Amino acid sequence: MSRVTKVLTICFCLVIGFFMAVQMQISKGEKLYVSPKVMDEYQVAIESEKQSILQIEERILETKDKLEEYKKLAAEDENADLLSEMQKKLDEYKLVSHYTAVKGEGVSIYLDDATRELMEEEPVSNVLVHDSDLLAILNDLFAAGAEAISVNGHRIANVSAISCSGYTVRINGQFEARPFRIKAIGASDRLTSALLGPDGFGTLLRDGYGLVFKLKAEDGLEIPAFPEEHSFRYITMTKEGEGN
Repeated sequence: MSRVTKVLTICFCLVIGFFMAVQMQISKGEKLYVSPKVMDEYQVAIESEKQSILQIEERILETKDKLEEYKKLAAEDENADLLSEMQKKLDEYKLVSHYTAVKGEGVSIYLDDATRELMEEEPVSNVLVHDSDLLAILNDLFAAGAEAISVNGHRIANVSAISCSGYTVRINGQFEARPFRIKAIGASDRLTSALLGPDGFGTLLRDGYGLVFKLKAEDGLEIPAFPEEHSFRYITMTKEGEGN
């Protein structure tokens, strides 16, 4: 064996040995290669968690300050009905936060696919209820002053989502099939006019596409609470004087 051949053989063995060592380390789970991109993602996640912790600590301090303020008020005037005032505020917050059931005057809507025959070369989608139809109805109801809305028993909140899922519609993460029953609390005459006026979307669905669209004004409509507590990670309350 020539000298060159011996050198090449030694180099080859060193390379094979190196890869075997790396493979053994990986297989034992002791060391893994982590790309710079993954490291950056971990760093961003860590910074995000740090910010969340700081926000929580600030919220705790604000709550403690508020508690001390209430204690001070109670000490200054023992006759003040502090608990009654606090309960009143709590009820107000619950009423506007979607996390409590509500009732009141409003309208109930029954929406279903059309039962008419298709015209020649007409797409079948023309006679079906779509997620976009629900979104347009909800938008018109809110624009007309609706204060609370539910679809098939699901409360519509600021974190609600409605999307198409085949022959069903996904509402607040739950799959719902036709027909759709919408309840909206608000001034019933305004809600009715918004949907069944000459240019109303309800009029278009009923008279233009032949969908089943029935609207009825009712008193004492009941709408359930939004079922899940939602934690907010990116928004914080601005203090007086802050902001643009």
